[in-house]
Amino acid sequence: MSLLAETLVDEWLNRKGFFTVRGIKDGVDEIDLLGVRQTKNGLEGWHVEAQVSFRPVSYITKLTDGLAQKYGKKKTTAWERPADVLKECVQAWVEKKFTCKKKVGTREKAWPRISWQLYLVHGVVKYQSELVEIEQRGIKLVPFYQVLGDICENVDDGFPGAAGSDIADIVGYYESFENVPKSKVVLP
Repeated sequence: MSLLAETLVDEWLNRKGFFTVRGIKDGVDEIDLLGVRQTKNGLEGWHVEAQVSFRPVSYITKLTDGLAQKYGKKKTTAWERPADVLKECVQAWVEKKFTCKKKVGTREKAWPRISWQLYLVHGVVKYQSELVEIEQRGIKLVPFYQVLGDICENVDDGFPGAAGSDIADIVGYYESFENVPKSKVVLP
């Protein structure tokens, strides 16, 4: 799902007027999407990570190595975390995805001297408290349904016909028939 979701998030950003670069790598580290657009105040930059699931079984964030060892759990366990454990995991995840020196350096290499806004596009989450913790660390949250809704409305003055336009057109086509009774075609 991540490739398809990223494609649609890329299209969403393009339709909002962003020039985007997807999958920037620095060693084994990767940034899902960087988008830059001109505003009346100069260039605006968005660093967007997409974590889209429709049937989550665990957290977005993993247990740190130390916590996994301390509690004898796998890093991806669905075990409901106490508040202090959740905070530590979210802090480590935000650092890894957005604020570590490598990510800051990669953004600076791509577009020097831009002030970046940090975004997480998410699907269904198992624990809402995790999103609260992520948002408290300065990450702006965008539910995936908002991305799809914006694409279907096609009201932005961006660049339609970019990376995910075929998929977006299919979603928009389906959306345009939401009030039409659906009949099944019987195939031989």
